[in-house]
Amino acid sequence: MKSSLLLAAIALLALTGCEKVTNQAKNLQSDWVGLKRVVEIRSCFDGKLIKRYEGVVRLNPEDQYGASLLIDGKKLHTNMCYIIREQGLREQPIGGGVQ
Repeated sequence: MKSSLLLAAIALLALTGCEKVTNQAKNLQSDWVGLKRVVEIRSCFDGKLIKRYEGVVRLNPEDQYGASLLIDGKKLHTNMCYIIREQGLREQPIGGGVQ
């Protein structure tokens, strides 16, 4: 029931074409059901990859000390540097090709 209501709300908001509304819909989806993402935990000193997680990831923005992530239903709490990338996105160079 919750997921069908959420999907209907997201579809309605996505049809409006407004970027701000679309971003808010994506945030709701991320908060409620999570998004397929890759999380890389890296050394804050030299950027070396320490651990890589892949799955449905939800963020907990209320943590004051570090970050709390829910990855496939398992909680990960870290104060290390991390990168979160949504799966399925095309990566583009910074600057958008403007010369």
